[in-house]
Amino acid sequence: MRIKNILIAVIGSVGNEPEALRQTLEYFGYFVGVKHIGRPNDLISALKGDLPFDPDCIILSCHGENGEIIMPELGEDIYEPNEPRGNITASDIEMHLRLQGKFILNLGCTTGTKAMGKVFSRRNTYIASDDYTEGNAALFFTIALFYELSKDGVQLEDAYKKAKATDSETNLFQLFR
Repeated sequence: MRIKNILIAVIGSVGNEPEALRQTLEYFGYFVGVKHIGRPNDLISALKGDLPFDPDCIILSCHGENGEIIMPELGEDIYEPNEPRGNITASDIEMHLRLQGKFILNLGCTTGTKAMGKVFSRRNTYIASDDYTEGNAALFFTIALFYELSKDGVQLEDAYKKAKATDSETNLFQLFR
């Protein structure tokens, strides 16, 4: 899997993580776009493939809890009819995911559960943390992973193993195929 184009999907308030990633990944030579997800229907639309370009990789820059993607809370009068309320679960993703052949990296804590991994990896490659990860470690893992992938001939699994081996925090990231 050769990765050239990356989309960072920013879900909620995640500080400077997306900007740090974008600047670093562009420095490594990747084309990087950013899409801000402000509501559940924005994420559902992205999962169905409504994206600003055709990325090889999608990085979900978000928070996670109990194996779910934490979504911003909207006022009841803001939600659209039939729009999911609350966090996005593996069941929600299974219902809407149409992406195929993508590498999806989820930086949200605990989003590397077996349920989430099974849903995302049915037609894609998926990496996520299976526990609560210190924020700097998630950023470092991503930078180390893509640094390795920027080298000629390096395969995803080899880059993943190297990035994961840094310490006990980066070791929380799981690969699902």
